[in-house]
Formats: sequence, structure tokens, C-alpha cells
Amino acid sequence: MSPHFGLMDETRMSPSEAMQMRAKLHWRCGKRRVVENKAPEGVATLYDALLSAMRWRLLTGHFDKLGDRPEEKLEDDQLIISIVRQSGVLGKEIDLTFIEQTADRALQGEDISAASSRFLKQVQELLTTLELLPFDESALPPEDPNTL
Repeated sequence: MSPHFGLMDETRMSPSEAMQMRAKLHWRCGKRRVVENKAPEGVATLYDALLSAMRWRLLTGHFDKLGDRPEEKLEDDQLIISIVRQSGVLGKEIDLTFIEQTADRALQGEDISAASSRFLKQVQELLTTLELLPFDESALPPEDPNTL
């Protein structure tokens, strides 16, 4: 079960609010999964948090405009990552290639437990750069215990 199912009603939120909330919920759950030694699930969840945070920043006008058909372009993960790369917000300490490769390996079912702590740190740095972090996790709806 996804960390945001049942915890947010996207129909009552703007697209940017929905992406921000999704990113926060996935950040919280992904961290927990990594700490609980559920590295593949944690990494996949953290990667979703990162993509949601990137979409949120685009929707709030912090990067270049998406041009024609922005709704379609927001669904293109590689385009979103490319826009973030070109925006100049990535510091030298953030290795987006490592993040992408580790997430891909996790989604392929490979054992990525040795890379999970570095992955968590890299995602945390990027989410801080994107201004999603820090936030008050106690302000989020309670986590559903059925999510892994």
C-alpha cells in the first residue's frame, strides 16, 4: 500500500498541495522503511518522494516553465529530472546519477541495502535544497500501520 493512500484527498487540494503532501508522506514512510531494513521498498518510496518534491517545485514556479501541455510533461520523470539538473539547484554534494541508479536497482529487486544509507542522505540533501525539508512530521496525518 502506498504511503499516501487514505491520508490525503487530492480532489480537495491544488496540484501543488497534493504533490507537496505526497512528497512529505513518502519521505516519512521511506525513512522508516530504510531504518527497518526494508531497503528496496524504502528506496523506491524515497525516490517517489523526491520526484513528487520536484514536481511540487515546478508547480510553484521555482524552475523553468514547462511550456505547452504542462500536465503531460509533469508525468515524464526524466523530463522533470532534466529540468531540475538544468535549474542549477543541485550542489556538488548531490549525486543525482547515484540516486537514479540506486532507485532503478531497487525497483528491479536487487539488494541495495549497502547503498540505502547514502541514498537516504543524498535524498535528504536534495529535498532540503528543494525546500521540502525540514517540516513538522507531527503535522502529518498518522501513518497507516498497513503500509509495509
